Amino acid sequence: MVPPTIERRFHGNRGSCQVWADFKMNLRTKTNEEIKIPSYKVFYWNRATYLQRAFDNLIANEDRHMGNILITEDWRMILIDHSRSFRSSKKHTKKLVYGLKGINGIKPMKQLPREFVDKMRSMDFELVKEIVGEYLKDKEIQAVLLRRDLILKEIEIWIKEKGEDKDLY
Repeated sequence: MVPPTIERRFHGNRGSCQVWADFKMNLRTKTNEEIKIPSYKVFYWNRATYLQRAFDNLIANEDRHMGNILITEDWRMILIDHSRSFRSSKKHTKKLVYGLKGINGIKPMKQLPREFVDKMRSMDFELVKEIVGEYLKDKEIQAVLLRRDLILKEIEIWIKEKGEDKDLY
């Protein structure tokens, strides 16, 4: 969903290098032109939407808009522009961006890959610090873990209502 990005030096300056993603349209075009998702892709599109919301919740991406959700020819979702992520304010550690009581209104995650949820459950400060190195401050890592806890609490609510098999795949 997110194109791989690495740090590189060019003419002595640090910068990022990201895989270019070919796409057909963005979500704004799809919405404005009322382009329908093919019926055989709706199920997968919905699952991708829930995963996008969970990911943006985890990183506190407060700037996900229709212009930075790209759609490929085969209806895969590509998420770009994470420049306003990893917020650590109280607003972004007490409430999720998306969810049953989200900052952006009620936009649930509903169904998520079991592997994604299991990996979130296993996250701790040391693991995240090892992975992100100098790119996140300790305060930002703590904020990620607080949001992880909020996501897991919401998932537990769904599981109690409908059962794990209905929500995790």
